Amino acid sequence: MDAPEERAVAAGTVSQAPSRKVSRFSRFSHTADDIARDKEASGVTEINARVTLYVVLCCIVASFGGMPLPAVRSHVRRPLYGTLMKMFYLAGVLFGYDAGITGGVETSKQFALWFFPDTASNAQSSFWCRFNDNKLQAYSATMHFTGAVASIPAGYVTQKYGRTKSMVIAGGAYIAGAIAQALSWNTYAPLFLGRVLWGIGVGFGDHCAFIYCAEMAPPQWRGLLAAGVQANVFTGILVANCLNLGFNYVKAGWRLSLALAAVPGTILLLGGLFLYDTPNSLMERGHPEKARKVLEKVRGTKNVDDELALLGRATDIAKASENPFKALCFRRKNIPQLVLCIAFPFFQQWSGVNAVSFFAPQIFGGSSILGEGNLGELSSAILVDGVECIAGWITVLIVDRIGRRVLLIPGCGMGASTLIAAGVVLKYETMGHLTLAKGSAAATVILVGLYTISFGFGLGPIAWLVPAEIHDINTRAAGQSFTVFTQLISGAIITQVFLKMLCSLQYWAFIFFGLWQAIACIFFIFLQPETNGIPIEQVPDYVRAHKIW
Repeated sequence: MDAPEERAVAAGTVSQAPSRKVSRFSRFSHTADDIARDKEASGVTEINARVTLYVVLCCIVASFGGMPLPAVRSHVRRPLYGTLMKMFYLAGVLFGYDAGITGGVETSKQFALWFFPDTASNAQSSFWCRFNDNKLQAYSATMHFTGAVASIPAGYVTQKYGRTKSMVIAGGAYIAGAIAQALSWNTYAPLFLGRVLWGIGVGFGDHCAFIYCAEMAPPQWRGLLAAGVQANVFTGILVANCLNLGFNYVKAGWRLSLALAAVPGTILLLGGLFLYDTPNSLMERGHPEKARKVLEKVRGTKNVDDELALLGRATDIAKASENPFKALCFRRKNIPQLVLCIAFPFFQQWSGVNAVSFFAPQIFGGSSILGEGNLGELSSAILVDGVECIAGWITVLIVDRIGRRVLLIPGCGMGASTLIAAGVVLKYETMGHLTLAKGSAAATVILVGLYTISFGFGLGPIAWLVPAEIHDINTRAAGQSFTVFTQLISGAIITQVFLKMLCSLQYWAFIFFGLWQAIACIFFIFLQPETNGIPIEQVPDYVRAHKIW
């Protein structure tokens, strides 16, 4: 038994399992029997937590943001999952809306002439270099850089004052950012100020939303509820591009597109003000009676003693621990958590997703398969985003049935192959041309569509779900700070350089991201254990005790 397992056994959280001989190659496999054996060896406790029709309905309708919840018959016990998850799913909608709205707004002729006239004058340049503008890339990347910085204080606020307080800050920042950008008039200051405020909103919102969902959800449905946040990112992107297409026919329609971000931001702000904080956070901050009451409400049962006892033990251990950032970075037992909470967002961003999401209209701007000019650009983006959104919501329904690894590893493999294939197609079809032929454009749209499917059931939701569930309660906020910082700083770098990469590397840019997907696939095959169905308080010891670590 290695050192992490010995410490877990000594702490009473992991029971010592009989040793068994493992072959050189089978030690890296992870079958259903392996998972069951690991759970038994780790002393995983079954939690009495109900899931009602209300939970399922709310996960389905959460993508509609502020729409009223469907009526549920009075005889159905209604725990608060629905309203809680609906409000916190808005963090995903907001980030997705920003991703989609940015790429679409940047194709607006009026927006380009007012703020980025160089892109308008590049209309007759090469297929790869039409949008290679430093100011335009800085506008896109500002939100990510600001969000990365904001994720650091977000960790302190989330742990010290609760999960809902971070959502209040996120909602308020989004409202202010939407107003500032929508009212911009021939000057960069309010435009970039709005992006900075959106970055603060993303930094706080992304930090809190996944922790909140993971802590509120029962173990057997944690993936469904937490993955719904990422599915709403896809939904937000789709809604944004649909609005971009509609406002394409409205004078100054880009102002309306930017201003509408204030609507979900307002709902998120109100939700953070009036909704319950998580039992984990309440217990950690010294409110055990409030934690019990909230746990009874969200579980739909009075029988919460076992889960409350787990929370109590986890909190006692946390109080006896050192500074969470120091513990996460410098303690041997936390190496698996540190590696995974950085690796997941890193590979997620370097898979090329922001390149596709932010710049899908520009990528397909040279194709006429779905229309000419701006109409074709936005229509192609909507087609790809719609496929990604469907894949994301299918993942929400199946992630707790088949597990994380079963979705993650094939998703990475499929993403690598489709991006490399798209690069090969573009290599032979863009030489000396300003536009793509219809056949090549169709092939590219299909390949990128398949890539978004792979991302929708692979790195998209799983890269947020797993980092939110693998930490001890005392390092969870710190770990999420690492996750959000890595995700946003990687996204900022890619957003800042992607259009320059397109101009310099051309088709090699797609192959470059495809190779990163292949590396991610190999990494997760060997280093990611299955965490499906385990109570969140026991996941950290389960990960440490696994043979991989």
